Parts: sequence; C-alpha cells; structure tokens
Amino acid sequence: MSTDNERELVHTRQVTCRAFRLKNGWLEIEATLSDEKGQEVAFRSRPPVLPGQFMHRMSVTMTIDSDYVIRDVKAQTLLAPWPMCGGTDAAYRGLVGLRIGAGFSQQVREILGGIQGCTHVTELVSQIANTYMQASWPDRIARQMDVDQDPRRWPDKSTLTFVNHCHAWRQDGETLVQEYPELVPGEK
Repeated sequence: MSTDNERELVHTRQVTCRAFRLKNGWLEIEATLSDEKGQEVAFRSRPPVLPGQFMHRMSVTMTIDSDYVIRDVKAQTLLAPWPMCGGTDAAYRGLVGLRIGAGFSQQVREILGGIQGCTHVTELVSQIANTYMQASWPDRIARQMDVDQDPRRWPDKSTLTFVNHCHAWRQDGETLVQEYPELVPGEK
C-alpha cells in the first residue's frame, strides 16, 4: 500500500442511495452521484474544471411498489460538463412499469443504452435496484413468514433468490444452515 505522501488525489466519486418508506408502503429511493476533480481537467472548447470543482452532479429518485414495480422516476442532471448532458433526463420516465428482477438490467439497456441515456445517470439506476432489494428485504421476508414459517412453501419464490448468489448464502454454507435449514439439501 502506498502512503499519502506517495500518491496524489485526482478524483473522488461519491454515490449515495437513501431509501424512504412512503405512507402507502412503497419505497422511494434517492440516488445521487458526484465527481469531484483533484486535478485540472482541460477542455478544448470550454474553461477547465479545476481541482476541488465538480464535473458531475446527478440524481435519480425512483418510487417502487411492494411487487418490485417502478411507479415513478425523476432524473436530474444538476451539473455536467456539457449543456446537452441533461437532455436525457426525461428518458428515464421510460422505466416506469418495469419490474426489478431477472432481465431488469437488459431492459434498462434497451431503453437507455447508447445515446438514449447518460452513462452516469444509468449507473444510478442499478444502484437504486440494489438499494431497493436491501431496503425491502425485511418487508419481503416478513410477508413470506406471515404465510408460512417454512421457506419451501413461500408463495413468492423470488424472495429466495439470495441462495447461491453470494458466498455467505451458498447452499452448503453455515449461514443458510443457521437461517433457513429447510433450504439445505438433506436437512429438514
């Protein structure tokens, strides 16, 4: 590892996602992205971005219901190097009606890929999906447990997609044995 006297900070990207529960039970996820420069960035046709100045500031707010369906989206390009950068903000409304789950990333690429969207704003969409899954986890599990304590009989099988999608949640691992022994092969 290098020490601070051996390296120079040239860029700081900050992504923040916050989840809020609405009165109707849905979640509203706010995601922001900012790029702060630690070195001067020269351009041919405009003034440079100086150290300590921001190159990008963008946000996306998305409302998602308890069935993983996007109900509302608002994208905002607050600061960008080019005036036309915010020209794709309205295109993110095209995500309304999509369901977060299998195939979601591909659908987002189809709607917002290439020149239809902004690379940085679209990055926030995947962060929002991840944040939604984390924020809604307690509610989703509680709904399933209200139906049946045995996860093998849960009606929403998508709640179990964490199994074998993470080292800790592997089917032969201790976490699954401790939390959901019914899902371990050979266990009862």
